[in-house]
Amino acid sequence: MGYVIVGLRDPRQARPGTIMVLHKDLSRVLDMSLPETHTTSSSQSVLYASVHPLEGEGFDELSNAIDRLALNDTGLEIQRTSGASNSDGSGGPYLGPGLRVGFQGLLHVEVFQQRLFDEFGLEAVVTPPKVPYRITYLESKSTHKQRPSDAPTTEVIEDLSKWPGQGIRFKVEEPVVDIRIMAPMEYAGNIMDLIKRKRGTGMTTKTIDELTWLFKAQMPWGEVVTDFHDELKNVSAGYASFDSRESNPPFVEASLSKVDIMLNGEVVEPLAFVCHKESAQAHGRVVCKKLQTVLPRQQFVTVIQAKADSKIIASERIRSYRKDVLTTGGSKSVGGGDITRKKKLLEKQKRGKKRQQSSGKVTLSQAAFNSVISRSS
Repeated sequence: MGYVIVGLRDPRQARPGTIMVLHKDLSRVLDMSLPETHTTSSSQSVLYASVHPLEGEGFDELSNAIDRLALNDTGLEIQRTSGASNSDGSGGPYLGPGLRVGFQGLLHVEVFQQRLFDEFGLEAVVTPPKVPYRITYLESKSTHKQRPSDAPTTEVIEDLSKWPGQGIRFKVEEPVVDIRIMAPMEYAGNIMDLIKRKRGTGMTTKTIDELTWLFKAQMPWGEVVTDFHDELKNVSAGYASFDSRESNPPFVEASLSKVDIMLNGEVVEPLAFVCHKESAQAHGRVVCKKLQTVLPRQQFVTVIQAKADSKIIASERIRSYRKDVLTTGGSKSVGGGDITRKKKLLEKQKRGKKRQQSSGKVTLSQAAFNSVISRSS
């Protein structure tokens, strides 16, 4: 038993089963027949999400905690990003710097958040899972004007801030997976309706025994990583189980739209999502309605809007706190019965609220991102 001091910058590089030898003995060891050792290799991440501290100044503490979690959780894939840039892990003015973390699935995300809180007492904001989309740019005059001549005609994007703007002709292909669901026969109708609602295709059923059915279908990955698991448990009373694997081909062309969420006229990129064009307005209304209930009330009016294809498709408002400026103390009213003085005070308050609305900052919580993840009405 002993120890060795090495110059590893990342402790995760030291994996179980690694054989270490002295440099002077290297030539002799290479000629020896060593026993095979099964090293723990890092598995491929299934989904990626950005992780940000709840408090803006807690990034270093969060980063150290995630590094320690990764020592005994080889399924985590961590990429550091700069908060100043517009990269995948940057949350902009609403979230600040963060980490781009790869997970093995939705359950892994929940376990990660719980361990972070239980072992380190940290609450982190995890953005909705990132889904890769394949964009193919089509020939048009507007496309040539807005894109460099040497730019690739096809690219895969995860960061929705890179989504093509208005006026550019393009087609979108989304990733699809093959899913298998096993559930009691009595919930067959509910499960089949759920698969159709989530744009599942090629659905087949098979009887396992007199009480259990097996459902197979092809479904967009973007529908699976949102709230499909929760809805499946709801419609089957928790008895259904499912797994998924990559389809062949892995991408299928679809009619999709990017929906931007705006707070007081400013686009909040971390809250943007992609959905089918026919359901964009319905999903936008649901997200705006949920954000209205979870965002904190401010000293100014908060206007929540959803925008798709340069059109406002949904809107909600959060009323501001209001001080009664017409009362100086107790029940004594300002200015006696003079309406001019009262109007002057109200107009002054109105100008102050408008100034706060243009410069105020709305704090985003995990509940705000859950509104985007769970878009079902």
